[in-house]
Amino acid sequence: MTEKKLTFVSDRETFIVQSIIKKLQAEGVDTTFVTFDMNSLTGSKDNLASLVCLYIDDNANYDADVLIYFKDLCTDKDVRLFLIGYDDAIADLKEKYFKENVAGEFKRPVNVGQFVTDMMKEVDNDAANGNKKHILVVDDSGTMLSTIKGWLQDKYRVTPVNSALNAITFLSKQTPDLILLDYEMPACSGKQFLEMIRNDTESADIPVIFLTGRDDAESVKSVLALKPAGYLLKSLPKEKIVSEVDAFFARKKAE
Repeated sequence: MTEKKLTFVSDRETFIVQSIIKKLQAEGVDTTFVTFDMNSLTGSKDNLASLVCLYIDDNANYDADVLIYFKDLCTDKDVRLFLIGYDDAIADLKEKYFKENVAGEFKRPVNVGQFVTDMMKEVDNDAANGNKKHILVVDDSGTMLSTIKGWLQDKYRVTPVNSALNAITFLSKQTPDLILLDYEMPACSGKQFLEMIRNDTESADIPVIFLTGRDDAESVKSVLALKPAGYLLKSLPKEKIVSEVDAFFARKKAE
């Protein structure tokens, strides 16, 4: 069984924070408190849980460097971030720093019992996701990333990134079970990205299925010449793309 873990971050370990942590621990969640400063965050980065709650203190005046570091840490670790605070504070931090990381919001004043009940659903889902196959989706289109994630996330753990550079950064820290890769991207194309990871012993064996918007014979030939695990047209309906991904993992399991 996947361990249930959560990291709780705030300026201070106040009474309300202590109450929340104790109740989560009583529910069997390994909950760790981390002070929101550079030293504490740096020291805890290797043990950061995949679920993180940031409790925004009253009149908090956060250092921009710490906020940027924390944002990058959440992105690198593929963290699902939950913000706890007053409306204005949540809106400000979310807009400036955490728009792509926030998985949920809880408004203060916090009803501790209800908060713990709601977070336990997230913790249980996270633990279940730990047993799911992990798919990295690489595409420069935010719309395409959101669409593919929405189609696959019920069955798989899906991490979307919007460039080959961000994908390389991700692969330096985690190894997915499959990469769904856009063939045509600016700066670094899908072809170039695949060549890079095939030349790296750490990522050489990760299977890649291309996503392409072109179905002419020459384009298909170019894709297949790279010997991917497969290719899918972006124009395919949801059911077809999901079934093709399912079939890929079924074949892998049978090997």
